Amino acid sequence: MKGIKGILLVFVIVLFGLLLPGSLCAQVNDTLVSHQPRKDTVNPALLDSIAKMSVKNITFSDKQAIEYIESWYNNKRIWNKPDDPLRRAMARFLFEARNEQFYVSEWYIDSLNWESIKIPASSFYLWDTLKIMLPAEPVVSDSLLIEPDTIIIGDTPDSTKVFFRNDTIRPAPGDSIILVISDTLREVIGDREEFPFSYYNYPMVGDSIQAAMNVLRNYTLTKDSTRVVLIGAGNTIPVWLSNGPNNMVRLRLRNEWDEELSVWIGSPSRDSISVIVESGVRFRRPNKETRIAEARIDMQTVDKSTLADPRAIDFKPQYWKFFSEASFLFNQALLANWSKGGESNISTLLDLTGTANYTNKDKKMTWNTIGRFKYGIQGLQTSNKFDLRKNIDLIDISSKFNNKAFGKFDFSSSMIFKTQLARGYNYPNDSVIVSKFFNPATLTLGFGLEYHPNKNTSVNFAPLSYKGTFVTDTVLIDQTKHGLTIDQRSKHEPGMSAQVDHKMELWERVTVVNKVRLFTNYINNPLNIDIDWEMIATAKLNYFTDIRLNTQIIYDDDTLIPVFDKENQPVLGSDGKQKKEPRVQFKEAIGLSIIFRF
Repeated sequence: MKGIKGILLVFVIVLFGLLLPGSLCAQVNDTLVSHQPRKDTVNPALLDSIAKMSVKNITFSDKQAIEYIESWYNNKRIWNKPDDPLRRAMARFLFEARNEQFYVSEWYIDSLNWESIKIPASSFYLWDTLKIMLPAEPVVSDSLLIEPDTIIIGDTPDSTKVFFRNDTIRPAPGDSIILVISDTLREVIGDREEFPFSYYNYPMVGDSIQAAMNVLRNYTLTKDSTRVVLIGAGNTIPVWLSNGPNNMVRLRLRNEWDEELSVWIGSPSRDSISVIVESGVRFRRPNKETRIAEARIDMQTVDKSTLADPRAIDFKPQYWKFFSEASFLFNQALLANWSKGGESNISTLLDLTGTANYTNKDKKMTWNTIGRFKYGIQGLQTSNKFDLRKNIDLIDISSKFNNKAFGKFDFSSSMIFKTQLARGYNYPNDSVIVSKFFNPATLTLGFGLEYHPNKNTSVNFAPLSYKGTFVTDTVLIDQTKHGLTIDQRSKHEPGMSAQVDHKMELWERVTVVNKVRLFTNYINNPLNIDIDWEMIATAKLNYFTDIRLNTQIIYDDDTLIPVFDKENQPVLGSDGKQKKEPRVQFKEAIGLSIIFRF
């Protein structure tokens, strides 16, 4: 029997030798002889084919696949790098598989324990004990009792104010030890390992984040929408699926008998579509169809694991901004046989303003230029005739060039030019000309710093300034009325200037603008400061009409004004001529204006 088994064993070895390649047989024979096979006896391709023959189809359930990938992801020892792309892709798939697919972020925010990221306000205070002597009855001052948990010790303005915690029992009179606030902390570090922030810089941060996330969540849900296009008979209707309000749209349908039917389609919510058939429509049903066609919807798989490539956005900065405004004011009064006296009059005022602003944020430069022209005419009905007189005439051009210096300060250079357009007379005497175009004219230049504490306020201080006053026509114009001597046609003053511009909003539609310009001469009477203060109060009625109050105060020590007594008679000086002296000049205008902005 043993002989038969040996013969069968030899037969099997010979049969494998005939079927398998020679290299494998050589490897087997060598292996039997020695445990060190030769390098050229191994065929890797043959071994791979044998391994594939023994592999069965691999199947996983959803749970088994998640657990299997998690075991690979969590085994950090087998990964060369913790942020390997394959490992990050596994993490993304595991997160998507274990969480809700719809609005994963919303699900996370809703399930978050907000109390775990909040730090109570009491943690920002350091508490200490204080031993004090309390009187039998605490002295409480009505003007100092502000907090409900405060006791004032003493009856003087410098009395000690002691704060108590809400959960602290007020001490009894006598020698007592109480708990007081010794210091406050600017930053607090969470004591929990899962706390997401490294520190808090003020209390109530968790409440603010929660409130902001709730608002952002509702805002996102309101904006979220999907556009669905419905195709009818000759028309295409887009329907937006969103949480916002949606109007019903009309869609025409046509059947095989060329009959049209109108339906109204709308979206009552972001995940539903309502279809309403018009009333009075009759339906005719066709015969039952025995052949039913197979319906198929083409599906397209979108890979959400990677982000789309960003597209570059061309940004073209806008350096120049222009603004213009035209205001027209009209007043009229008519008197006839008025026993109390008075005169009929008509007054008009035209106010034109043009602004050009240049802003270059890269180079930190700004250039603001404002041009203004005001001209007003007044008509008076006297017993003899109707006279037209000029009451307001101004040409004002101001320009400032700033460059960022430090903080809220800019290096600044400014220019102000002022003159008038038409001739002015010393009414009621209309034969003596006191002013005309460029007579007088003032030019002010300044170099210094400008301070911007906020967007509505600017303070320009120019220690290097120049002011020039010009009267070119000394034949018709008396230059001594404008600060020049009898032999001068121009005056040049080195000095210091300052400008303050402030805009204030009193109520929703009422604004007040103040412009103050100051100048002092370094050489001649430096303590005499020239003042030019203009105030414009505007109450906006609508886009086209305003109620405006415009006042202006001017004081120039070099400008001499004729002096009159109470009976409006000239006051003579020691030389027998009319006395002249510097005085405060005041101008006011109020009325309903028609505004054009462009």
